[in-house]
Amino acid sequence: MSWYRGRYVTSRHTLAQWMTDSKKDYHFRVRNKDKADPTVVSFVFSDNIQKDRRLYSTSKTIYNHYLDYCYQQDLTPLSNRQFKHNMELLGFVYQKHHRFYVGYYGNKVTTAYKNIGIVKQ
Repeated sequence: MSWYRGRYVTSRHTLAQWMTDSKKDYHFRVRNKDKADPTVVSFVFSDNIQKDRRLYSTSKTIYNHYLDYCYQQDLTPLSNRQFKHNMELLGFVYQKHHRFYVGYYGNKVTTAYKNIGIVKQ
């Protein structure tokens, strides 16, 4: 931790370690499971998805992982619009914002889902 312009600055490793060591419960509870489509519910409760109130994921990557999941499980996937409606029904917030950014040369990300993350394998 260091001091810069009147603020404490921490490295990402230290910040991630602090977040994992915190005692606060960040688990996200899914709502309206009975009203949503069964393919979306099974995708949200799969092993590759983590539900946490601290996470954000771009809507494009979540939808692409949903399509991959449906093709692996031999399910018929929903359209992007229907998937967005079902995710909002389950309680995942669809946010439009200009602060999400992929990288220096990457495209700007303007939409993301809050409270959901993808576990790398």
